[in-house]
Amino acid sequence: MSRLPLWWERVLFLAACLLLAACGFQLRGDAPMGLSSLYVSSDAASQVAVDIRRTLTGTATRVVKTASEGEAHLRILTETREKQIYTITGSGRVFEYQLKLTVNYQMNLPGVEEPVIPATQIELRRLVTYSETAPVAKEAEEQLLFNHMVSEAASQILRRIAIVRRAA
Repeated sequence: MSRLPLWWERVLFLAACLLLAACGFQLRGDAPMGLSSLYVSSDAASQVAVDIRRTLTGTATRVVKTASEGEAHLRILTETREKQIYTITGSGRVFEYQLKLTVNYQMNLPGVEEPVIPATQIELRRLVTYSETAPVAKEAEEQLLFNHMVSEAASQILRRIAIVRRAA
């Protein structure tokens, strides 16, 4: 099977780009949160709080340094990571571990007694196989999975805030 000439491939590529542009194709992007400023705090060290601040850096919502400056106050109450044995082989060796990330948070508005989002829990779980021949690689895989779970938890929290703000 022969290839098309290079100039013909370029023409086809440009035609495909024009078709996509003409149909109104656009990347979804981030949904607006409905807040102009947000104060993010955590009771203990929290990777989720760090990820939320990082995510909001490029959006219309400003992350402020004090609660009095913010239109709302997002508080990460707890963030825990767990690793438990999930599956054991017939010979009694570990085959799989279950990784679990649990995040508790709430959101308050200044001057409002009751939280807009009461204490809420997000729980994410992942399974990771274990190999005695590659413990360092499996440790790195666990760290990558935890990082992905942190990012997913931050996204879920931001989506829930956006939903609450639209409903209010």
